[in-house]
Amino acid sequence: MGPLPASGAALARWSSEGPGQAIKSVCPHPGTYRLALIMEPLDARIWHGDTPVWGGTIGANRFRLCPPGEQGRWSQLSGCDIVNLFLPVQLVDRLALQRGEHTGATLAASAFTTDRMVFDLVRKMLDAQALAGPLAGELCDHLAIALACYLLEHYSQPCEASPSTLGGARLRRVLRHITEHLDAPLANAELAALCGMSAAHFSREFHRAVGAPPHRYVLSQRLELACKALAAGQARIADIAEEFGFHSASHFTRAFTAEYGLSPTAWRAHHSNNC
Repeated sequence: MGPLPASGAALARWSSEGPGQAIKSVCPHPGTYRLALIMEPLDARIWHGDTPVWGGTIGANRFRLCPPGEQGRWSQLSGCDIVNLFLPVQLVDRLALQRGEHTGATLAASAFTTDRMVFDLVRKMLDAQALAGPLAGELCDHLAIALACYLLEHYSQPCEASPSTLGGARLRRVLRHITEHLDAPLANAELAALCGMSAAHFSREFHRAVGAPPHRYVLSQRLELACKALAAGQARIADIAEEFGFHSASHFTRAFTAEYGLSPTAWRAHHSNNC
């Protein structure tokens, strides 16, 4: 669908029932931001050149923002259902000026994350024909503008944003400490002390350096390891929860389901069916 007349936005949805063998290239779209929304859990691998740099499951209803011109390579290890929404740079720039940001603002590239508002707005665009009939295009146009407004409020950064002061050896020390202590509580103050920062300052700088706040990064690392443990065998859910620092099996199940859109048991079955 699109480009739509008022917003210039376009919407595309594609799906496949099984894994793909080829390594896919992400085509750059220099004039637009791309919002990729995962509708069903997706097993994938990300490549840098000829080397795989990440692999795992992206949960249902998670999205990421891709800046104009972004390129990359990835392989699809399961069936997929993905919606791509393309928002023109001109639309985002115009709305940023209306917000009073005369120096401009950009939508920051993001890791996959959940946001109910983003999902609901895109879902309404997919259902526009049922919701508005002959006015489906008009509805989608306004929804795209509403989504761009929301993204600018919650996912933008000033064009002149400076890099984080947390980097180099200090950042590596923190990341190594997290990796080595995922089975234990990791307080923000404990991590901040490794860098000689206050807890509040550390939290801000970590977010700027890594793209996620400390607690969110720790949770994502625990859940990625839990995915590998679930795929590797038939270990009990309670044992996996304890191994990776969750308070209980129910706590682990809630966090896992929120992240991936499936319970640990359902994810294990889904993974087995796609192997």
